Amino acid sequence: MRILVVDDEAIIRHLLTDVLKDDQHLVVAVENGKEAVDKVKDSSFDLIFSDVHMPVLNGLEMVKKIRTIDKNITIVMMDSFPDLLSELAQEEGAITCIHKPFELKEIREILKNFPDSKKNKEETVIA
Repeated sequence: MRILVVDDEAIIRHLLTDVLKDDQHLVVAVENGKEAVDKVKDSSFDLIFSDVHMPVLNGLEMVKKIRTIDKNITIVMMDSFPDLLSELAQEEGAITCIHKPFELKEIREILKNFPDSKKNKEETVIA
């Protein structure tokens, strides 16, 4: 599965990338919403894990822009504290919001329930 990880915290990007790599997924990691939108314009992804609160372009703005490019991509928001921005992102098409600090089993549960989780898995790459 092709997965985009979007978070301004390097530790979260690396943690998710490592977990997804262990599960044999192709991963691209970026640090803000603008970079995520640019990646979605250039490549196709099955799933996005994205922080809500980021500099340059926050998660809500990112979801809105990505929905104009790809209406089918699955987006999972991540947030340290639930707030209106998280709720609005879900209204724009994010499927859920997991709360930081999250447990890795939450990530794996999302992947397990993902409709295309049986796709061929590929090597992980960090951008």
